[in-house]
Amino acid sequence: MRTFHALSLIVFLFLSACSASIEQPETTATLPALAFSTATLPPTFTPQVTLPPAPPTIAPTSAPVDGLTSTQVNVRSGPDASRDSLGLLPAGSQVKIIGRDASGGWLAISFPQSPDGLGWVTAQFVEVSDEIEKLSIIQEAAPEAPAQPASGQPEPQTSPTPAKQERTAKTISQINARSGPASAFESLGLLEANTTVVMTGRNENNTWVQIAYPADSEERAWVAAAYLSYEGFIDSLPAFDNEGKPIQTATVGGIATVLPTTAPGGYQPAVEDLDTAENPAVRLSFSPSGTRRIIYASDVSAPTGDNADWIEFTLVTPQSNQAAFIYFELDCTGNGSITAELRQNGLLVSEFPGLICGQYDVAFKALGGTPYVLQLKADGSATDVRYVTYYFYISTTP
Repeated sequence: MRTFHALSLIVFLFLSACSASIEQPETTATLPALAFSTATLPPTFTPQVTLPPAPPTIAPTSAPVDGLTSTQVNVRSGPDASRDSLGLLPAGSQVKIIGRDASGGWLAISFPQSPDGLGWVTAQFVEVSDEIEKLSIIQEAAPEAPAQPASGQPEPQTSPTPAKQERTAKTISQINARSGPASAFESLGLLEANTTVVMTGRNENNTWVQIAYPADSEERAWVAAAYLSYEGFIDSLPAFDNEGKPIQTATVGGIATVLPTTAPGGYQPAVEDLDTAENPAVRLSFSPSGTRRIIYASDVSAPTGDNADWIEFTLVTPQSNQAAFIYFELDCTGNGSITAELRQNGLLVSEFPGLICGQYDVAFKALGGTPYVLQLKADGSATDVRYVTYYFYISTTP
C-alpha cells in the first residue's frame, strides 16, 4: 500500500512537471513583439530627411514693376544672349518685370508662353517705371561643370568644319536676322551685339549680308551690313538680287563682280512693304532716361518699287506734353536721294526742319507722349530706277 502511494506521488510530480513545461511556451509567446518593435527603425533613417532642397530658380521678393519695350526684343530662357529664344516682343509692348540679374543687364518678366511663365529680356531695350535697383536679384542654379577626360589629358582638337572656314564677322549692336535683303522681309530672330556670324553672300550694293542662321547650319538669313564688323571687303562673296536670289557674277582680278542687271541703271526696285501712315513700318518708343538712341534701316526706290517708308516714334517723358529736343541723322547709299516729311495726327508739322541724305544732328523739339509719323520718300524725278538704302538714327542727345 505504501508502495502504491509512493508510486502515485511520483506520477503526480511527473505530471506536474510536464504541465509546467507545456505552459512555458505560452509565457514566451510575447517575444515576437520585441522583434516587431525593432523592425520599425529603418523608416526613421535620417539621411533621407536631412537632404537640402534644390535651390529655387526664381525667388522674387519685390512687387512687379511695369515696363515698355523700346524696340523689338528677344525673350530668352535665361539672362544670357546664348540662351534659347522663347519668342519676340515688338516695340511698345507692355511687360511686368519681376526681377533682375546681379549685373542689372537683364530683366525677368512675366511671359506666359514659357514653361515656367517667366522670360528674360535685355534691360537696355526696356523702359522701366521705377528704379531697377529696387527689383529682387534672381539667382539661377549654377550649371554643372563639364566632365574632364579620365586620363587628365586634353581632348584632341578636331578639324574645323567647312562653315568655320568661311569669312566671319561680328555684330556691333543688336540686329534683326531677316528672310531677305531688306527690312521689309520677315524677322527670323535677333542677334545680340558681339555675335560671330559666318558670311555667305551679299546684295548688289553690299548693304545687306547673307549669313548662316542658325549658326553652323545650312539655313540662311540676312543682316544689314552697317551693323557688322569685318576685315577687308565683301565683294568676293556670292551676289544676290533684292529678292535674295543668286545673280550671275564674273571674276575680275580675283574679285567677283556683279554683271549688269536688266533694271535700268543697274539697280532693281525696292520690295514693296505696304506700310502707310496709319500702318507704319515700325513703331519706336524711347526716353531721355532710358533708351536714348534707336536705329532703323530699310530701302526705297523710284519711280517703281517701294517708294516710301513710314516710321512712327513717341518720346516718353515724365509728364504728358512735356517738350524735349530730339536729333535725327540719315545715312544713305545707292544712286538716289530721300526727302522727309513729319506728321502729327495726320497734319504736317511746320516746325520740322526737314531731313535729307547725309544730314546729321538735325534738331527738333517734340512733345512727350505724342506719336509722330515720319515719311521717308525716294526722289522719283529720274526715269531710271533710283534705289536707296538708308539708316535712320533718332536720339535724345546730339
